[in-house]
Amino acid sequence: MGLAGIKRLWEFSGIIDNAKRKGLRGQSRYYYVFSLGTEHEHRGKGLAKAIMQDHQQTAQAANLPIWLEATTASSRALYLSMGFEEVEEIRLGKGKVAFDAGLQSGGPGVSLWAMVWWPTPTPEATS
Repeated sequence: MGLAGIKRLWEFSGIIDNAKRKGLRGQSRYYYVFSLGTEHEHRGKGLAKAIMQDHQQTAQAANLPIWLEATTASSRALYLSMGFEEVEEIRLGKGKVAFDAGLQSGGPGVSLWAMVWWPTPTPEATS
């Protein structure tokens, strides 16, 4: 990873922390979905949706939000369809990489979307 890699990771963490402060509105406890993926030949079968629905049920029972960063336009669309709110689009490597993360001087960078899902308030949670 080297020093340059550690520096980039530090910068990324700061960007995500700022988005979390904005999106979580002071909520200090939350679930964080770090990675969810589906093998290419199994996409479109509802597997990721089923896994995320299970996480939503768990979070609902605990009355806690879910935080994630969608890394593709299709995952962003899935999460939006499941009630996630987009906090902000984050562009990594702007001026250095292409959309596919390949090196490209002056490139647009790679997008990811900071997103949050909030549980539905329950009578127990509001009393």
